[in-house]
Amino acid sequence: MESIDRLNRAIHYIEKNLQNYVDYDEISKITLSPISAFQRFFCLTTGMALSEYIRRRRLSCAANDILNTSEKIIDIAVRYGYESADAFSVAFKREYSVSPSFARQNQSALKPFHRLHYTLSIKHIEGDAKMKRIKNSRPLLDGGKGHNYGLPDCMKFILECMGEGEKPDFWDIAAITGDTVAQVYNRNLSIGCEYCPSGYLAGAENIKYIFDTLGYNHEYVTANELNADNGRYIKKIVEMIDRDIPVLVKTNLHDMPDWNSDVGTHCLIVGYNHGGNIVRLLFHDTDVNQNADTNQTSYIDCILTGENKMDLIFIGEKQREVTLEELYIKAIKKMTHWLTLPERDGKCFGAMAFRVWADDIDAGRFSDANIPLWENYGVYVAHLATNAGGVSTSIFNKLADMNQSYSYLIPLSERINKALEDGNASRDGRCGLWVKLDELGAGMDMDEVKITMRDKEKLSKVSALFRDYAQRLDQVVEIINDNGRM
Repeated sequence: MESIDRLNRAIHYIEKNLQNYVDYDEISKITLSPISAFQRFFCLTTGMALSEYIRRRRLSCAANDILNTSEKIIDIAVRYGYESADAFSVAFKREYSVSPSFARQNQSALKPFHRLHYTLSIKHIEGDAKMKRIKNSRPLLDGGKGHNYGLPDCMKFILECMGEGEKPDFWDIAAITGDTVAQVYNRNLSIGCEYCPSGYLAGAENIKYIFDTLGYNHEYVTANELNADNGRYIKKIVEMIDRDIPVLVKTNLHDMPDWNSDVGTHCLIVGYNHGGNIVRLLFHDTDVNQNADTNQTSYIDCILTGENKMDLIFIGEKQREVTLEELYIKAIKKMTHWLTLPERDGKCFGAMAFRVWADDIDAGRFSDANIPLWENYGVYVAHLATNAGGVSTSIFNKLADMNQSYSYLIPLSERINKALEDGNASRDGRCGLWVKLDELGAGMDMDEVKITMRDKEKLSKVSALFRDYAQRLDQVVEIINDNGRM
């Protein structure tokens, strides 16, 4: 059949170029299919990613040269695409469990990894390849409860699966991540909708702080590490899901095919099939049908091609017991850190976020008809609405209720709230700042915002409101710093 012939021609092309650059565009031309479709087909039919096949074939050929020639190992390494002897040695040892020099000196029996050849075969199989899923899956993010931040809810879900029960709850974890503390604003044009500190600060350093605070070990695997050793991490994903423990994923919604959510930095792997080569991602949704094998509004089935743009975080063993009192104290001590974070690649926090936001309003940024208003304005209003204006002090009351020696936090909380709300009365469950924005047509109705941002008088009132609020946040930092008892 012509289709089988094209597949084998693609394999032949790869074999001819193991010592050169394998051009995926050329493979696409040979197979008359998009490279993403070929990668998916290859993975489903071979049980491995295309990149892994190429890597293992190169290592197999290199191993043959090491055992049967006297050529320098570094020259062999370079010929098969490795930039240094160290990089080649690490890859070789992962594949064969011995170093290249040891294999040569001892003429080790290294199992070859043979080239593939496609043939047409038809047979009956029992059953279907069903998705293995963790038990007791639930949706992420419940907007009705104000649970609008991805990382805190992902962490809460993982802790539930580790047997932690109801505490710490979503809001406790969101206080630890800074999401309930600091307003954010991105001065760069955004086509996504991330709008909290844990999204803007996503990465190994912030994840380490969170797991350490919660008392757990973890392993952070970058996208490059995942793709370089695809098989190893697929095996680990399978092991975690078989234990009914999700795997945390840090990605970007624009790098993830079929992503239907408007916020996409953190999600969870909650299932797999085909030996782990396809994983099921759980993301933002409030209507998960657990009886359905596939719910497109809640899940994405993602093939691990060896070229994925996502980091994986595996929770480890519990390192130490952490009490809620410890968590609350640490969260309160960390508040001024979140509120005074310096700008990072155009992303601003705390009082600075409001000031830069006001500057952009005055400069006419949001009167531009081409700018996506929700992604560049509305999400930040949603953030301040969730956090009652930027600093949630509920954790002060929780700690005081738990331990009377912290009762002094109640008047401290009242001072903070007075500084933020003075002259900005809350109404209908909305903080005063949100109420004022709605009155000016600058809230979460983007049709109204569009009109307001073309009205110079209203526009100037909105920017003045934000600058005033920035000054109030400066006062909050002073109030917290003046309290020397924490």
